[in-house]
Amino acid sequence: MAGLTADEASARDAVMAAALAVEVLAAAGGAVYAWDLASDAVAWAGEAPPAPTGAAWRALVHPEDRARRDAALAAHRADGTAFDCDYRLCLPDGTVRRVSERGRVEHGGDGAPCRMRGLLQDAGAAHRDSMTGLPDRRRLRDALAKAMGGGAPAYLAIGIDRLGLVNEAIGHAAADAVVVEVARRIAGAVRGGDTVGRLGGDLFGVLLPHCPEAFMPRVAQTLLSAVRAEPVATPAGPVHVTVSIGGLVAGGNGAGDGAGDAATAMTRAETALQEAKRQGRDGFWPHAAISPQQGALRAGMPMVQRVRAALHGGDLHFAFQPVVEAAGGVAFYECLLRITGADGGTQGGTLTAGDFMPAVERLGMARRLDHHTLAMAVRELEAHPEVRLAVNMSAATTTDGSWLAALHGMIGGRTDMARRLIVEITETAAIEDLEETARFVGIVRALGCRVALDDFGAGYLSYRHLKALPVDIVKIDGSFVQEMERERDALLFIRSVLGLAEGFGLTTVAEGVESAGHAAALRHEGVRLLQGHHFGAPSLERPWMQSVGPEPVGLKAARRAAE
Repeated sequence: MAGLTADEASARDAVMAAALAVEVLAAAGGAVYAWDLASDAVAWAGEAPPAPTGAAWRALVHPEDRARRDAALAAHRADGTAFDCDYRLCLPDGTVRRVSERGRVEHGGDGAPCRMRGLLQDAGAAHRDSMTGLPDRRRLRDALAKAMGGGAPAYLAIGIDRLGLVNEAIGHAAADAVVVEVARRIAGAVRGGDTVGRLGGDLFGVLLPHCPEAFMPRVAQTLLSAVRAEPVATPAGPVHVTVSIGGLVAGGNGAGDGAGDAATAMTRAETALQEAKRQGRDGFWPHAAISPQQGALRAGMPMVQRVRAALHGGDLHFAFQPVVEAAGGVAFYECLLRITGADGGTQGGTLTAGDFMPAVERLGMARRLDHHTLAMAVRELEAHPEVRLAVNMSAATTTDGSWLAALHGMIGGRTDMARRLIVEITETAAIEDLEETARFVGIVRALGCRVALDDFGAGYLSYRHLKALPVDIVKIDGSFVQEMERERDALLFIRSVLGLAEGFGLTTVAEGVESAGHAAALRHEGVRLLQGHHFGAPSLERPWMQSVGPEPVGLKAARRAAE
């Protein structure tokens, strides 16, 4: 155009290019934003939700996803952790839209966060792992589903062995370097038509569209050799790395029932991966080799589907049971999972954790459920600052670095909240991998939470084992409490636990206290805390908010004893 200087023409072209970029982004269902943290004002370009402020934007986030986004934002602002979060938006027209948000905070001259810039787009347009560039779980699952529609592809779940120890010993940067290099080696060892994805944390998936079941072990060995071939260079020095692999033929006999969807196939491969780790790591385990479990797996599928529906439909709740001081007063409440509105439930349509957790753990869904449980507990602690809560974690979560990262994101730096959260792990989970469990316990306690060893006595931990676990609380298995009046061995066991606990400086809880006789005997023996129906059954109502109504008989007795 005549009359424009070179600088003016350059500025015009830049404006036109920016406008075109915004149009392309909007056509793809995305928008960029600039968020002024001081005024809370948000400026949008492209297609955007009607959210002029950060507060209005947060209000649109689905209630079940809000705490997770808050935690990711807080972690990013605090220590620069990458902010890349998928969640649901509840729009004013009543629609729910799944989106992916990525952003980066900017700091002012005083070093304080002042602005955040980022990208919001339909989750379907994203779904690549930001660290490795590989497809994420959703994209890999979609690819597997498509491949299953035309045949019976092989699928491998690959987990990096002991990545948590690398992270703890030499730092996040070294662990990240391991993840990136393992991704590169796996991708370099497969064929052109195969698909490699990163599912999160230490976990990868490989889709092999044209791989007969007989060749699957050979492919797995190729991948194992590629990873262990030479040390991985990291900022902290070279690290020797191995992986474990589980696999199956999806939709074929290797899947167990010849049917099943892509999500089920991925879950079963991850179940086989856990078996490979239990067999010593740095090896392959086919899902077909755990055939004795197939009947139980098939029987558990409807229950797992019910749990998935509860997660999405809001039917998963806490039932709170008091844990009381022997001298009177509630010390904390244990959060026990319940699914309401469940057909066939044994308690007026309600399913207890005992009804669904065995299937959840067998079919590899425990980690997902534990992430959801953590978010539920944090919401309760935020809403009720006077309450202390205990939540139960599965054995799989003690090796889940992403759960620890989520915990750090939600409570890191919030010491008041951390000291009100107790994480319970079972004795049998501790025995399964004592080294990993001890690391997990140490990290949780370093964040300011307490850790309880649940069902103590069920797995017969030794003195050496207990010494290696830096827990705060030992919960005596209720079976010993039930038997102590008629079995002298049970009482002797309780006394031995009390002696060990005193020597290690641990607090003791007796579970399964069902009568005044139990309570009196346990107080006499010196048990610090008591739990059971005598003091209150698990309640879907929040007991600390019930200002009227009769007090449980056990609590009345405890208060009288204290007086």
